[in-house]
Amino acid sequence: MAFLLLLHEKMRLQRKVNKLTLRQAQLSSRKERITKNIEKVQKMYSSKMTQLEKQSSLWTSNFKNQMLNDMGLGMQNQMFSPMGGFGITSFVAKAMGQFLANGGKPIQIGKDKAPVDFTDGSLYAKMMQDYCSGGFQAVYDQDDNGNDITTKVTGYKGASGENYTVDQYSCFQRAMQMAQQQQSQAQFYAQQVSSQYESNVSVWLQAAQAQLEEEQDAALLPLEAEETEIDLDNQSCEAQLADARARLEGIQQACSDGIKNSAPTFGLG
Repeated sequence: MAFLLLLHEKMRLQRKVNKLTLRQAQLSSRKERITKNIEKVQKMYSSKMTQLEKQSSLWTSNFKNQMLNDMGLGMQNQMFSPMGGFGITSFVAKAMGQFLANGGKPIQIGKDKAPVDFTDGSLYAKMMQDYCSGGFQAVYDQDDNGNDITTKVTGYKGASGENYTVDQYSCFQRAMQMAQQQQSQAQFYAQQVSSQYESNVSVWLQAAQAQLEEEQDAALLPLEAEETEIDLDNQSCEAQLADARARLEGIQQACSDGIKNSAPTFGLG
């Protein structure tokens, strides 16, 4: 009778071990699925973070480029090329034209000098072409022997061979200096505005990232809770399985001993 009870207990423990082993396999499968879902969510939000950073960087670059182009300092319709060597920027060229146009009035040099007329733009265009083609050479007064008197400049000759008066050249150079100063001021202004915009975008980016992090935490919360639950179930299953296996091993040993003791000895004992 005792042997039958042991045999019954053995079968019960074996079923329990099998059931717990199956349970472990099921928990492992669930854990793998949850882990993949967690990784999927993390990758999705990591991609969104990267897109945010790239987008904010693109916005900053676009804003700066658009502003520089609007001011004549950007690449759009830019007449100056670093590979060209000699020349001026579109900003300076435009500002010079405005200065020399003088509101549609000839430029008064002095009481005893004739005004210099750049109003129709043709004189400015010729001088600008000569400037960009190689500049101007001073033309000097000469002594009786035909030698240049370098202290007496009578005019300037452009690269095209066109001759200009001292007053025309002086107005052109003065306009260039004023335009270059204005360009420096515009560059400083552009830098300030760009820096402010970049700072504002940075503030926006931090807020957007914080919002994404909050969304990610909300998406991960149920998955992580389920993962924790699976881990706890697995730990419980492990403990029960270890106990059941230990008890089964003891029962199996007892059954084995019982079989030996019940076997007939045929007078050999």
